[in-house]
Amino acid sequence: MKLFLLFLNVVFLTLPVYAKEALSTDYWGNIEEIVHETGFNGTIVVGRGEQILLHKSVGYADAVKTIPLTANHLFSPGSVGKEFTTVSIMQLAAKNKLKYQDSIARYVDALPAWANKITIEHILTHTSGLPDVKWKKGISTADAIHQIQQGTPAFEPGTGYKYTNLNVVVRALIVESITGKSYADYVDSSIFKVADMTHAFHQTENEQVSKTVVSGDFPTNMAGLTIYVTPLDLFKFENALWNGSLLSAEQLKQALPGDSLSGQTNRAYFDFGKFFVDDNGSLVSWEHDGSNPSHHTIKHHDFISGNVIILMSSDGNKSTLYKLLSELKALTSEEIKPTNLRANKAIQPTANASAD
Repeated sequence: MKLFLLFLNVVFLTLPVYAKEALSTDYWGNIEEIVHETGFNGTIVVGRGEQILLHKSVGYADAVKTIPLTANHLFSPGSVGKEFTTVSIMQLAAKNKLKYQDSIARYVDALPAWANKITIEHILTHTSGLPDVKWKKGISTADAIHQIQQGTPAFEPGTGYKYTNLNVVVRALIVESITGKSYADYVDSSIFKVADMTHAFHQTENEQVSKTVVSGDFPTNMAGLTIYVTPLDLFKFENALWNGSLLSAEQLKQALPGDSLSGQTNRAYFDFGKFFVDDNGSLVSWEHDGSNPSHHTIKHHDFISGNVIILMSSDGNKSTLYKLLSELKALTSEEIKPTNLRANKAIQPTANASAD
């Protein structure tokens, strides 16, 4: 079923220019008490454009607390990492290598007959009807495909919503089919290197586990999912999304509005988390969180202040990240003055129906 975008009056903002006095906030001093009270174990990055305003690691990288956590230690971004497969598919669409209405069976072999009705748009929007993953230690891409082969659809594609990681694995396999590369190689050359994500890597085998991965993640080896990054890597990725290095503003514009099946009106149509608009329909911020299972991540971009906040932890307490995010957002609202903002540049939604 062809899905139609229910366009909002989303306004995309250029990165603002700030007076020097707007950079004087003592971010760490304002959140240090929360960090110590909650037992936060992780890394915090706050930046604006290319400026890093706070980059702080607290705690340990190992379970027995002998290795101090540093800025170079890697975390699993959980669901935030799904953005990499989303961007990969969108890059190939921009090059006319695929269409969002293509059947996934055109690119992925050995799928059951019921999967022929699933389109690329469905797997980008979690409306495919693919079942949940049955997790086990060391689960691989082959295991995921076997589960699809042996599974049954949750609903007719395009008629319901189920957030499942099998959609993400299929995205990665489509990229491999089109490019002739492993997904690990594609994401490294077309996203990680382009965004200058110097520590990010995609693991495909148990033997590849890096010594700099912080303890507490669930061991997997799945295409599109077993990805590790530093918080600074995620910060660079966010900047690359919005400076045009990875995608055009037109593509990002079409990826946000349109969801009508998840029951969450601000969930991004494609897999970018959630977005927030003001009373005029102008884009104010977007945000994505993820977990795996003791690793937690929040990526928040405030388009009014220009601040990007990346929080990654391994203490298993996601609520701590939201406490920190709330305080950091409050600091942003206090420090930014209207005179520091460059005039906004509006990009109006395209008046056609489909995301292809």
